[in-house]
Amino acid sequence: MNRMTGRRCAVVLAVLLLGIPWTRAGAGQAASDAPVLPPRTPLAVLPFAGSGAGLPEEFGVALAEALRYDLSQVRAAQLIVSGKIEAAAGRVGAPLNGTASDEQLLALARELKVRLVAGGSYRLDGDSLRLQARLADPVAGTVVAGEEVTVSPGEFAAGTERLARQLLQRLRVTPTSYDERRLTAASVKPTASLEAYTLYAKAMWQQGLGTREAQDRAVSLFEAALKEDDTFALGHFGLAVSLVATNNRWKATREVRKAIQLDENNAEMYRWLGDMLVGSPRRLYDQAIQAYQKAIELSPDSPEIYVGLGDAQQGKGQFDEAVAAYQKALQMQPDNARVYFGMGKILYNEKQEYHEAVAAYQKAIQIDPSFLDAHLSLGDAYEEKGLYQEAIERYGYVLSLDPNHPGASYGMALAYEKVDPKKAIEQWQRYIDLASTMPTEKEWVEIAQKHLNKLKREHPQ
Repeated sequence: MNRMTGRRCAVVLAVLLLGIPWTRAGAGQAASDAPVLPPRTPLAVLPFAGSGAGLPEEFGVALAEALRYDLSQVRAAQLIVSGKIEAAAGRVGAPLNGTASDEQLLALARELKVRLVAGGSYRLDGDSLRLQARLADPVAGTVVAGEEVTVSPGEFAAGTERLARQLLQRLRVTPTSYDERRLTAASVKPTASLEAYTLYAKAMWQQGLGTREAQDRAVSLFEAALKEDDTFALGHFGLAVSLVATNNRWKATREVRKAIQLDENNAEMYRWLGDMLVGSPRRLYDQAIQAYQKAIELSPDSPEIYVGLGDAQQGKGQFDEAVAAYQKALQMQPDNARVYFGMGKILYNEKQEYHEAVAAYQKAIQIDPSFLDAHLSLGDAYEEKGLYQEAIERYGYVLSLDPNHPGASYGMALAYEKVDPKKAIEQWQRYIDLASTMPTEKEWVEIAQKHLNKLKREHPQ
């Protein structure tokens, strides 16, 4: 096994935290060649307004999703999810059906703190589909209409790609060579069925709401889309993402593999496959590494892929290689919380570098305060070092964001054993009630029951 000395790993973390380029032989050169992620511009895309005989109901949602997908191919664009859009629209009273006034669109853009809100209109003129973007610019305080684009209904993807380029031009964003390659691929008709794409787009909007109920609705919509066209690669991929969110990882993996069979040139699909293989109970690290490497071939400017590769290499015990992958991700995106989290795990679990690991976890939390795994690992580190109140605080924070988090519930019970047996009894019972229905927690529930029985004997009510 290729293992770094504890000293070298600590030095690497120090330069990562300080922002100093790391130049380990071989990996340093590869990292310097990695493209730097440009500053990201937040954007929101709303459903289009319009109608046309023969077009599916809610086809405006399909056009919005196609435009969002085009923009997501450009690394400088940061697309706001539908859950945040709906919440902000509710606060400012802006309708999302294409009837919003200029003032309402500008208020929505300011509420979302985005650079532009993009909506639009469509109409069917004979055999021609006419599309026109409507852009709310909160900086200029204006709402402007873009140049009309005309395509056939079956070529709507090419039309929204042209709208995306109009929007990028207004923002003065120049796509990179990698962006151009992805944009060109996105302009290809994704399915021959307009009905299938519209169902898919509605599913994607539900997926972006983020709740369990919305994910269940998304699964049903994706399945309906695939009944219309089972060769729809994005439909299989979208279904996989929602299946992961509803804890059906086995079926999700199958759907991602179907998507890749139908579209071998989509880097995001390979990244998701890698993530699922790393997180599978069997820990299929070799297969995951292969998936990430294929994703890098297709999209070498994605820090998320390098982080996934680093996680898989860490799981396999290839710590030098993992650090090199994390460093590449960090050069592209210096504020990547997952990099510091991954380094923290190496330092704590493999090198027993407690203070450096805590610094890494704290850096990850500083970048992303909602990063639950970083809070949980920091709590575990505190608990193992006897800092029980600090551990309880971390676990409590995780539970404040996710009340049903089994790891945080278990950790809090363990920490309470050392400082408050009465609360520990309550917390162990709470964990057992929560986790008893979770197959992945079966072994831990048995251990928890032993802790609870012992405490009840030692501290009878």
